[in-house]
Amino acid sequence: MSDEEDIRDSRKDRNRFSRLGDQLSGLLDPEAALRRGHGLVTGVTATTKNEITRIVGAEVRNFLDKMDIADLAQQIVAGLQVDVQMTVKFSRDDEGNTQPEITRSEASVSTSEDVDEAGARDDDVPSDESDPPTP
Repeated sequence: MSDEEDIRDSRKDRNRFSRLGDQLSGLLDPEAALRRGHGLVTGVTATTKNEITRIVGAEVRNFLDKMDIADLAQQIVAGLQVDVQMTVKFSRDDEGNTQPEITRSEASVSTSEDVDEAGARDDDVPSDESDPPTP
């Protein structure tokens, strides 16, 4: 071996030992150990949060991609009956401008099942027009 190679090897050994010494001194200093531990925990927590967010986002995206929103909305609306009563009257005021007068009643929303149940209840109740039984 030449002298240059010996010098390089000794520098490498010194660098290794100095890095090891820095790491060990960092562990012996309580504040430095806490800072290093805090940094590690913060990094792991951030990485875990990002990974969970990515996984949940991918799952939600896959679920929504498989849904047909227009078809679902049609199925929901098809089972509803909406009763809206509104009257709009247009008249002219004293200045000749057209003014609308709107009267409305409360809208009611029911499903076709509600209407079927109401019809069944009406059939169960005897009507007043039926003939009373003869004695």
